[in-house]
Amino acid sequence: MRKAVLLGLLIASTAWAAQPTKRPSDEQRGEELYRRHCVACHGVRNGGQGPATKALIHPVPALQGKVKPNDENIRVVLKGKAAMPGFEASFDRPDAVRVLKYMKSLGPDKALPP
Repeated sequence: MRKAVLLGLLIASTAWAAQPTKRPSDEQRGEELYRRHCVACHGVRNGGQGPATKALIHPVPALQGKVKPNDENIRVVLKGKAAMPGFEASFDRPDAVRVLKYMKSLGPDKALPP
């Protein structure tokens, strides 16, 4: 019994030690979320030409230079608007701000890195 408990503690401590110790920066987190949830429609430059747009009925607007992390846009990310789905099941408000700030950084001179 004692060996099983010790083995369990050893396994748990090894798993805990393997956890990353550094949190990603806000920009890294924004990029990660953009890659996962946004790039398919909004594209690598936030120009509305992602690979999924060929299958969509409604065009995706080009948002280069138009994105601001304000309350209205945070609501759109979380709740959706028109054909765009909401992501409140995946994002909290701080993550929505991170995504919007990352989107703001994309444009003709900067694309999502490969």
